[in-house]
Amino acid sequence: MKNWFLELCGSPFMPHGQCYLWDPLLVGLHVASDALIALAYFSIPLLILFFLRQRRDVPFPALFLMFGAFIVACGTTHLLEVWTVWQPVYWLSGGVKAATALISLATAVALVRVIPAALTLPSPADLHRLNTELEDRVAERTADLTAANEQLRGEAAQRAHAEDEIRRLNLALEQRVAELQTLFDLMPVGVGIATDATCTRIKTNPAFAAILGLPADANASLTAPPEQAPQGFRIFKHGRELPLTELPMQRATVQNTPIHDFEETVVRNDGTQIELLVRAVPIRDEAGEPRGCVAAFQDITATKQAAQERLEFERRLREAQKLESIGVLAGGIAHDFNNLLTGVLGYTSLVRHNLAATEVQAKRMLETAEESARQAAELCKQLLAYAGKGTYRMTSVALNDVVEHSVPLLRLPLGPATSLRLELAEDLPECRGDAAQLRQVLISLVTNAAEAIGDETGTVTLRSQRARLDAADLPALVAGHHLKAGECLCLVIDDTGTGMTPATLARIFEPFFTTRFIGRGLGLPAVLGVVHGHGGALRVTSEPGRGTTVFLYLPIEYVGLVPPEPDPREPAAAAPRRSGYSILVVDDEPTIRAFATEVLNNAGYRTAMAGDGQEAVDLVRARTLAFDAVLLDLSMPRLDGESALLALRLIDPALPVVLMSGHSERTVAQRFVGRGVAEFLPKPFAADDLVERIRSAIARGNGPVPEDRGYS
Repeated sequence: MKNWFLELCGSPFMPHGQCYLWDPLLVGLHVASDALIALAYFSIPLLILFFLRQRRDVPFPALFLMFGAFIVACGTTHLLEVWTVWQPVYWLSGGVKAATALISLATAVALVRVIPAALTLPSPADLHRLNTELEDRVAERTADLTAANEQLRGEAAQRAHAEDEIRRLNLALEQRVAELQTLFDLMPVGVGIATDATCTRIKTNPAFAAILGLPADANASLTAPPEQAPQGFRIFKHGRELPLTELPMQRATVQNTPIHDFEETVVRNDGTQIELLVRAVPIRDEAGEPRGCVAAFQDITATKQAAQERLEFERRLREAQKLESIGVLAGGIAHDFNNLLTGVLGYTSLVRHNLAATEVQAKRMLETAEESARQAAELCKQLLAYAGKGTYRMTSVALNDVVEHSVPLLRLPLGPATSLRLELAEDLPECRGDAAQLRQVLISLVTNAAEAIGDETGTVTLRSQRARLDAADLPALVAGHHLKAGECLCLVIDDTGTGMTPATLARIFEPFFTTRFIGRGLGLPAVLGVVHGHGGALRVTSEPGRGTTVFLYLPIEYVGLVPPEPDPREPAAAAPRRSGYSILVVDDEPTIRAFATEVLNNAGYRTAMAGDGQEAVDLVRARTLAFDAVLLDLSMPRLDGESALLALRLIDPALPVVLMSGHSERTVAQRFVGRGVAEFLPKPFAADDLVERIRSAIARGNGPVPEDRGYS
């Protein structure tokens, strides 16, 4: 056995070509076949490798690679078969075959292990079914994806639209914020915004910052930390500084409730006081808890001042209306009373002139009656003065001179224990006024002061000075309607008397009100009328037991109601007197007509009488008797004196007319200035006054006057 194997493997064996007898056809057949087999074996692994690279999802790729290695090994053995035909490289050929054997064995083992798994691989039918199912699922998924894509495209379009809308809303919001900021900055009402629940940070608009006197970006919260809190102002209410817990914005957030119509006063360090009306509303979060506050601060300073001024104006208007109505009543009483006194005084003076010199007692009685009538006439003057219709002769007046010249009269009402003290400022400017009327005012005020002191020891002080009145001072003055703010003259009458209660002080200028046991109550009302006629004002302060102080204010420059300038033509007073002039006496009072007619007849005039203006016009128009002058009453029925004067001027523009009235000369002068009135005769009048005015009127119009019998 051993020898056979060694011989079989020994060198005597020659290459395969020897075995093929070196027959070319046989050798060519084997070589060609082995070469083709080797070529096929080598191409198959390349195709497998290409397949595996293209189909990486093929299962068992390692097995495919092992098959490829096996085929390459097989192809190599065939290639060596060709080589060993000529070369005896059997060791190499054997080694290749051994490698082929190992590869084949490993491939077989791997194939055995893979067969169970390979058997589970789907069949073509399964693959077809699975492929169909996969295609269906792909189609379904594709449809889902298509729908999802459509939905995404819709959502994308909606999102784009939403983004555009958001951009539009953001732009509108920015514009709205800019508008609100502009409105916030331009609002004339102060606005404060607190961004926290404790109001430690309050933002202000420019109006509120200006109210508080703070910079525009300053923190306006008084409850801020000390280093941030403003120091330029304080908050008061009814004169009491408010604690920080009572401030309106802080209260609104703490109480979580709006604060409406809260009035407070801001007092700045520069002294400025501003009245504010506050409305504070808390800003709440989602839970309804306060997270801040918004407040509006409106001044009501001007509103309050206007309301106060309106109330003061209404009070003064009511006072003026009351005084005016009483003044009208007083003027009417004075006018009617003057008519009555005209007859009394006239006839008394007429009888006194006609009595013989030896009838002394009768003349004395008549003089007493005449003096009583004159005193009644003075009472009427007081009534007219109160009514603001007194007669004033306005000139430049030095106030100190009026006081000094009145001292002898001022000392008369003072008691023996009362002293009069003068404190007169030097270099005072003059005022325009009636010195006699101002002197009467001074006497009345000093008399009241003396009566307030009585028999006690006291002092009445007269003090003249310059004064400056502000607009805020004017409402507190009495009869200060024409007085303007600025510099003026002031005369102060101060006494140490008993003083007055507020109730008495409020009534002292009412007519017929008096605290004396005996008195008419016209002294201070007449003073008030004179002061009003001079464009001045009064202020009185008094307390029980502390005396009374009267402040009399007069304008330094005042253009008053000056009577008309007299006719520049001087009456021919030196002309010889002669009788023969005819006078028309016109009055609706029979007593006055009769008295005036008798006086004029006694003075050498011829007279005619008319009971009203229409009758007078008819007599002048008829020209049955040429009249040289007309004595014309102002207040008459049917046709009053004013209308009668106009009609007489149309008939005879040169006819002298003497107006007589119970009203003051100033009132008549104002109404008839420039209407050709020759003279004015105030009622009541005596016979002498009547004759003198008639003579003067005729002298102005016609030259010589008639010679009278004892009347000048």
